[in-house]
Amino acid sequence: MSALDFLAGLLRTSVSAGDRPMPADSSLDAVITQLQRHARGGSQTPVSEDLQVQAVRRFWESQRFDNLKDARLVSFGLCIPSGASSPCIMEDRLRFQAVLDRQTGVDQWVDEPRWYRRCYQGLVRSYFTYDPNVERHSTVGRKNWGDLRDYLHDRTRNIVDKTLNPDWVTTAVGNRQLFGEDPCAPYAAEVLKGNTEVIDELCEQLGVIKASWFLRELVLAQVRQATLLSQDKFKELIPDLVKLIANNTVLRDRGLILMLDKHASVAQPALNESLRNASVEWWGNPWLPSNETRWGGVVPAAREMVSVWLKSEFIEAFFTKLAEDGVGDRRRANFWLRYVKSMDTVQFALGAQALYSGDRDFKALRTKMKGLYTELKTTDSSNNAFVMTMGDLVAVEFGGMGHALYGYDQSKVLPFDMAHPVVTTVDAKNSLKHKQRMLWMSHQDGIKGWNKWEEMFEATLKQEFGIKPNVEPRRVARSQTPSAAKDATAPSSSQIVRPTVPPLRVMQPEVPKAGPVPISKGAKKAFSMEALDEFARARSLKIEDFSKEDKGGNLWVRTDDGDLSVNRILLDWQFRYRAPKGWWR
Repeated sequence: MSALDFLAGLLRTSVSAGDRPMPADSSLDAVITQLQRHARGGSQTPVSEDLQVQAVRRFWESQRFDNLKDARLVSFGLCIPSGASSPCIMEDRLRFQAVLDRQTGVDQWVDEPRWYRRCYQGLVRSYFTYDPNVERHSTVGRKNWGDLRDYLHDRTRNIVDKTLNPDWVTTAVGNRQLFGEDPCAPYAAEVLKGNTEVIDELCEQLGVIKASWFLRELVLAQVRQATLLSQDKFKELIPDLVKLIANNTVLRDRGLILMLDKHASVAQPALNESLRNASVEWWGNPWLPSNETRWGGVVPAAREMVSVWLKSEFIEAFFTKLAEDGVGDRRRANFWLRYVKSMDTVQFALGAQALYSGDRDFKALRTKMKGLYTELKTTDSSNNAFVMTMGDLVAVEFGGMGHALYGYDQSKVLPFDMAHPVVTTVDAKNSLKHKQRMLWMSHQDGIKGWNKWEEMFEATLKQEFGIKPNVEPRRVARSQTPSAAKDATAPSSSQIVRPTVPPLRVMQPEVPKAGPVPISKGAKKAFSMEALDEFARARSLKIEDFSKEDKGGNLWVRTDDGDLSVNRILLDWQFRYRAPKGWWR
């Protein structure tokens, strides 16, 4: 092949390549669009912070602007400290006012939009940067921020030029509400629907940084917007709203208050697991005095609502995970779930298995029970105890199926203190099982004339204590009970102390129309042999008095502890029970 032929071949290849269409590539279009938006926006090269610091220090001394360059730099730098450990201009009332001064401040250029808006743009950046809700910021700073907001609102018309305006000016003028009392409200509905285009463009045009208070308050505005919806629509949004505020410690308390109050506004609010779990995780148990401050922001109905939810969860967990009943036998769980509203407090004593288990469910349960449980020291590591306070009744259920329900009088000194490890040995120090109980009932069907133990339990709670299912008890004030020191047979104060729950008031019992004499009858009388004889005749009880025959003898009432009304009166008269002989003092 000659050199001429080779050259001709190369030329043919070039000509054919020029005839082929260029491949489509849209990536360059996106870059061009971005550059065009940047140019229209009038965006400037990022303002050097070093230059801002220098300008702020000059202004701090002179308190006047002699040129537009310094005015612009200081407008961007209102939040920059004037020196080491020194305040910023936003925290200084005199210098802040000097920045906006008509004669020597930025307002000296207010009649020249192209010049003035260079300062206005910096003031907008400072407005979105300074956070008035931060506790460390002074009252002066909050006052200056509020004045800056009003100033920007009133000066929007002064940044508009008759011929040409960058996009950020159009954005500022069209969103004047940003400089109002509730700057986030107009955008909440659209953002709640998932439409963030307006916010994205607004932040880009006005230089709103990611850490700005505006984006934080926009989250709270969405929660407020959701609370204005119907209850059904609001419930659908709750899981997403909880996630929205979960990682923002500044907002989540305010947001959670709004959601709890909204959910509690209906007559019978249904369980919402997202609200329950979040409120307990962030604020702790709603009925513990140590959490009073955290829960103080919600309406009482909301606090009670979460209390009921949490107690119900604990009852479910105890009888399905911590008791022998398990998921196969729900009788005890179903029974006590009906009495959730009657329970003032619930506490737990956990055996070694539940207390130290590494199982994920047990760990989560212990976290929710924080402040409510103590150790149960017993030979059966799987046993646990559930302690319910309902008015004056402190009822103790055990995990083991063979254990009876024990009941004690809250108005008197209890034989155990849940602030310390408890045991189950009868009459031992800090034992949950004590002969001075005023209630003892077995979970056994077909006894004492009842077909089912649930019927016996319900009748006893109603007749003897005025406690009814699904009813919040009425309460009356109660006078202080006599000191245990008056009881010669009572254990020492080191052995018997009050529980670590807030003092409670007794509910007014419902007096039965017929049947056994109510507990309250006779208890008001001081003990005397005449009163005891009268009481014994009315109850057909046998009395044996060995104290007269023998100096060291005792006075006995020969009966068991199966009658609650008898138990209450004899306990009031300082009798103690000893099975199977009866009551003595």
